[in-house]
Amino acid sequence: MSTTLENTVLKAEGRKKLFVAQATNTHLTLAQQLSIFAVATLTSKGASGVQGASFIALVGTLMVVPSIPVAGMALILGIDRFMSMFRAAVNVIGNGVATLVIARSEKDLDARKLRDRLEQPV
Repeated sequence: MSTTLENTVLKAEGRKKLFVAQATNTHLTLAQQLSIFAVATLTSKGASGVQGASFIALVGTLMVVPSIPVAGMALILGIDRFMSMFRAAVNVIGNGVATLVIARSEKDLDARKLRDRLEQPV
């Protein structure tokens, strides 16, 4: 079973690789594109829980399609850290909302207790 963050990392990894291919004017066949997404599916499992691991997985996955120059990763290096932090923040918020939705649907949410906890100073 995959988590929301793993799915987000998977989608982002595929898009990054295709972006680098387009930016370096590298033509990819459909088979190459599918192999990129297949390998990204496998590498996203380990990369979702570690800050910055997605970039390492991205470079490693590029070996699947050697026609994409690894030097193209310099295009992504500067923004990848911020994207990774943003993905993590969205995942934390999403997991919190999902927890509340499930707790409410299971009638296990004490709204008064939740409100009291949220009103307490940090």
